[in-house]
Amino acid sequence: MTKKGSLLKGLGAAGLALLAIGAICGGKMDMLYASGDPAGAPPSPSSGTKPVTITDHNLNMKAYSMSIPADCFFQGIVVQGTPCAVGAFPVFRASSPDGLVGMKMLPRLDWAWSESRNYQPKPNAACLPYQKEIPAADFLKYMIKILNVEYVRDEPVPQLAENRRNAEARNTPQFTSTVDQASARVRYNINKIQIDEVLAVFVGCSAYTLPNLGRQHTCSGNVTRYWAPQGQYSQDTFKAIFKTFAIDQQWAARWNQVMVQRIKDMAEANGKIIRQYGDQLESQRNAMHAQWQAGQDMRQQQHEQFMSTLQRGTDMSMQRTGDAMNARSRVAGDWADYALDQQKRMDPNTGVITKDSSAYTYTWVNQFGKRIQTNNINDNPNGNGTGNWTLQENVH
Repeated sequence: MTKKGSLLKGLGAAGLALLAIGAICGGKMDMLYASGDPAGAPPSPSSGTKPVTITDHNLNMKAYSMSIPADCFFQGIVVQGTPCAVGAFPVFRASSPDGLVGMKMLPRLDWAWSESRNYQPKPNAACLPYQKEIPAADFLKYMIKILNVEYVRDEPVPQLAENRRNAEARNTPQFTSTVDQASARVRYNINKIQIDEVLAVFVGCSAYTLPNLGRQHTCSGNVTRYWAPQGQYSQDTFKAIFKTFAIDQQWAARWNQVMVQRIKDMAEANGKIIRQYGDQLESQRNAMHAQWQAGQDMRQQQHEQFMSTLQRGTDMSMQRTGDAMNARSRVAGDWADYALDQQKRMDPNTGVITKDSSAYTYTWVNQFGKRIQTNNINDNPNGNGTGNWTLQENVH
């Protein structure tokens, strides 16, 4: 396994990104096919393109790069994973100056559960509250509802059967993985201009057995959106840029080094609990590392399938490492809330945090749990005979 391959094992979302990295900007995409290669050749600087990069600010290193049309607008960050799935992943948007053509990769959504009574993952705001595998088609229906777009039709996913065979071929009694994909054409308007969009969902799950901790499950849902005005959308438009997506090998090696050290640190920090297993301590450490490695291998395979079809370091103290992990979890949650148009609200009486639509600035709740949302601070429902109402505090 090369250094590049080692990192790719942890980037389940990177594979999905390759489905929609390309974005036509200012009508210049035709220039990317000047070579005459019907499959789309990688664009060159002379063809009106520009290189863009995504930086991992945790390691202060370039993590991803690609080439896009010169007048494209681009934004991107690296998210360091969640407590449910540690693999880093990119979140980015590339679009034309008027925003009518482009693509967006949403934050990855993770969830995890355990079959063992000895170990149950604690609830975490950065993880979804599911305890089963979710079919990609159901995930897609949920996203269509959340994004408030009009469903037009299902789109084929011709590589799904091969991807499933490849995943199953890597399964062992200790480690299994599954993949599922779904895609749909949807429609909406931007400034009265009708937009055609393909919404693609990829769900990857793994299950593994740890000594004394039983069967553990982890799933990730990846969502990409790529769009153009009605009648102008073509998947072929994106192929030339697909081949330019690259992961920096130096960052890959460094990221893997940090993750291996983090696993060792976590095992040492939990030594008092693990010591009850006596001689099995070392075997459990090895099993944790082996299953993490197996999960990384599965994600690497997923990335290669998509490619074929279209801390600064270990010298951080444990306290600083914990603070950084909490901060990254908050970033992932904030990106997900932004993508789903949601706002966290806290009840000042109970401290309970809930989420509702970010389209409203204020949320009132009464003792019966009924909620009222408004954009006018003077719309105070107290005194109207419907209970005692408390104004929720926005959480950022």
